[in-house]
Amino acid sequence: MLKPGCKGREKYLRFTIYNLRRGSRFPYLCAMPMIFEKNLAGASLGVWHIIETEDFLRLVSRAVPEDIMVVDSYKSESRRKQWFACRALLVELLHLKSVNIIYDEFGKPSLKGFEGHISFSHTSEYAAVLTDKNSPAGIDIEQLKPRIERVADRFLQEKELEQIRLLADGVEDRVEGRCHPRTELLYLYWCAKEALYKFYGNPSVDLKNDIYIAAFDYFCSVQATFAARINLPEGAKDHELQFERVGDLMLVYTLSGKG
Repeated sequence: MLKPGCKGREKYLRFTIYNLRRGSRFPYLCAMPMIFEKNLAGASLGVWHIIETEDFLRLVSRAVPEDIMVVDSYKSESRRKQWFACRALLVELLHLKSVNIIYDEFGKPSLKGFEGHISFSHTSEYAAVLTDKNSPAGIDIEQLKPRIERVADRFLQEKELEQIRLLADGVEDRVEGRCHPRTELLYLYWCAKEALYKFYGNPSVDLKNDIYIAAFDYFCSVQATFAARINLPEGAKDHELQFERVGDLMLVYTLSGKG
């Protein structure tokens, strides 16, 4: 896998564009490399560092013309690039020749011609996609920044805030190059709640009051499974989620068949 900025990348991009333009039978073999990819039982996910031009992303996204008309109305170039990158990730993960996304009345996406489920997330220069053949999907990615401290009480219950305080205080030494332990935990909880919200796509769900994250020893690993509960009109449901630390990114996603 080529890493951003490595030697040979320019040649690789030229090769990719050449194959796409000549109508390669297997365009997915020419899709951009990802900085993180994982295959699970019935599911797959990928993370893409968006460093390409908008024109290139437009080319490899394989988006259908009617969708491109929508994204061209976006004033923000960053938002357009994130939009294209999410679709390019679908091309890579599912080996697609075209991408046609349909949104329901609440904004939950689905892929035309795919019987499973999909979920998108993006932050700054990164995009993430989760596909699941067996159950709904939810994913969220965030770049770790101190600003989340200002809004913590808007999405966390008092019990969750206390859990975070105790876990963060229990970390004696900070690892060089990493942000404050409390900041990491805040993003973990935020991403988990966002992922579950996307899993259901129900706008009546309140992140603070309807979703509860169970405490676990986050600092033992850069990836782990943990539990959460969501309160729905039909009753409470327990879920298992997975988190991954990828550089300065926090990634949380639902697990197939674990809802």
